[in-house]
Amino acid sequence: MGTNHTDVQDQNFWVFLCFGQSNMAGQAPIEAQDLMVSDRFLSMATTNGGDGRVLGKWRKAVPPLCRADAHLGPADWFGRTLLDVVPDDVRIGIVSVAVEGCPITFFDKDQLAPLIAQEEQDWMNDILDQYGRNPYERLLSMAKIAAKDGVVKGILLHQGETDAYDHLWIKTVRKIYRDLQQELQFDPAAVPLLVGEVVRSEYGGICGHANPTINAIAHSASPHDPYPNTYVVSSEGCLPCDDYLHFSGEGYRQLGRHYALRYLEATNPALAEICRQRLAKTL
Repeated sequence: MGTNHTDVQDQNFWVFLCFGQSNMAGQAPIEAQDLMVSDRFLSMATTNGGDGRVLGKWRKAVPPLCRADAHLGPADWFGRTLLDVVPDDVRIGIVSVAVEGCPITFFDKDQLAPLIAQEEQDWMNDILDQYGRNPYERLLSMAKIAAKDGVVKGILLHQGETDAYDHLWIKTVRKIYRDLQQELQFDPAAVPLLVGEVVRSEYGGICGHANPTINAIAHSASPHDPYPNTYVVSSEGCLPCDDYLHFSGEGYRQLGRHYALRYLEATNPALAEICRQRLAKTL
């Protein structure tokens, strides 16, 4: 596939939407092993960038995926791990929008405008400016372009260090998923929501107390919640860097593998078993 999208949807081009805060953007240094990228692994530019990325165009998924000023994150090794086990004619496409330090409400289309207008931190405003000061709309608009080329197969969220401490966070995450589903018209039964744990308390994670709320999201389905296709991605074995908020490079690689395995467990148990066996040999 070239950089321009076509009007022909490729059923073997699997598109994944990724959103969240700093750990989804990625905070680890990019190493040599991270730069070896398959031609079957693509990333849509959700911002323009000094590295040549052009808004709304596909590029080879060379990190950083989120923005030119981001780093290594979980989506990098999520895609690589999937490619190791899916059929050879399948390609993976990542559409990633993340705002470091943001609350989940920055992705709620009905709450974000006044909250973003009140943001006073220069560094966060610089990031928001790159997304047109509307992260949800940027994710949605890029997803619509991506969906002309491929098929939305899943949504990955890593956010919660800021505010995943009560049921309101779960309610907002659910709403964002429903908003995306209604706008993009995908089948919720076929598009799982994968929600990652933050750095665990047993590893010194300073926001590890968010994990009980994050884990509760997979068990909060009710008759009033028609989209129960939600799975929590474990951060067990995903070690932090020295700030105990973000993951280390190997922590992100491991977390990406966990996202991939969890996705396959939710959608294709046979491939999940193959993936599990391969990971057991390499880790």
